[in-house]
Amino acid sequence: MVKQGRPSQSYFKTVSVIRFCSRPIGVDIIADDFQINAKTIVVATFIFLYILCSVTAVYQYIAEDWSVLLDVFSQVSCATQGLVKFLSALLHAKLYRKLAVEIGEIYEKYQVISKKYEDKLWEWNKKMKQILFAIAVVYSGTAMVILMAPLVIYIFTGEQNPILLTELPFFDSYAAHGFFINQAFNAICVVIAAFGLYAGDLYLLLFLTHSMFFYDIFALKVKDLHEIMQHDEKDKRITNLVKDILEWHQYYLNFNDTCNLMFFWTISAHIICTTMGILSTLLIIMLKYWPGAYVYIIVLFLWLYMYCILGTRVELCNDRFCCGIYDINWYGLDVRNQKMIQLMLLKSQAPRDIMIAGVQPLSVNTALTITRSIYSLVMMVLQFQRN
Repeated sequence: MVKQGRPSQSYFKTVSVIRFCSRPIGVDIIADDFQINAKTIVVATFIFLYILCSVTAVYQYIAEDWSVLLDVFSQVSCATQGLVKFLSALLHAKLYRKLAVEIGEIYEKYQVISKKYEDKLWEWNKKMKQILFAIAVVYSGTAMVILMAPLVIYIFTGEQNPILLTELPFFDSYAAHGFFINQAFNAICVVIAAFGLYAGDLYLLLFLTHSMFFYDIFALKVKDLHEIMQHDEKDKRITNLVKDILEWHQYYLNFNDTCNLMFFWTISAHIICTTMGILSTLLIIMLKYWPGAYVYIIVLFLWLYMYCILGTRVELCNDRFCCGIYDINWYGLDVRNQKMIQLMLLKSQAPRDIMIAGVQPLSVNTALTITRSIYSLVMMVLQFQRN
């Protein structure tokens, strides 16, 4: 395949696609002239209305059946994380814009240095687009499965099952017209949730994928350093290049710190709400009848591990930076440059992992710990049922 244009142009096209997806929900925060608009208010209103419907359902049925709490928690967890992501993006709009511009400047700077840097940037573009496309398939695919599951069950068994367990006030799901009105409402909610959550996650995916790529430029810089040292260990360019490597490592650390700041609430809400959703849905499967729960719980697990895999990739990048610094031929440098390498080594001993609520690293290990905890709780509930 022949590459057209430059890597920076491809990056800005990807950013324009992200802006296109986020514009319908009123969070085109990368735009220089972004302001809260009518779309922003409408989306926020619909999220609050959905949560209000859930609260109303609890008030209406709690006296008759306490398990309505499970129905609400199972799906309102999704709406809650959507609301938190929405508000977090608005809160840190300037930081989002600043980081997006800085990444574009990195592309523009390094694509003209040499062919190997340009090729590496093209590789970044390709991997980033693959990740964005894969997550788009996950969101669209899960939305289709959730919507189609009740229809398939109806075709083969004749049973009428709700898409979600949320009801509109004054529309009884046991009445014919009420059932179809609630189905239409739930279908709209699923579509909005799938598109809205994906559009909100696009910014996180954009920045965290680039955090995983920064080591590639670091490795090329170290390779350039070694080539100069092999030619002449007294070359005056060595000091500037070591300083440049140090600054690049420092920028990577600052970049991850900024990501932790921007996505503190986004990641925390995603993991906490998804965990609560999984637990509530498992209890529904054990205590109630909702065929859609089996599909929904698969979706929740996909969401949980999707974020945690990204966090693990960043952890691996931190390890690569640490090993890459150790691989620098420091013994061929003068004392001043050796001290700069030593400073990088010290900094690398405190890696900047992406954190959940600032206390737990976002990683597959954390997801497995959560899964084990959920399993233990479910087994405890089953034991109580048997007794």
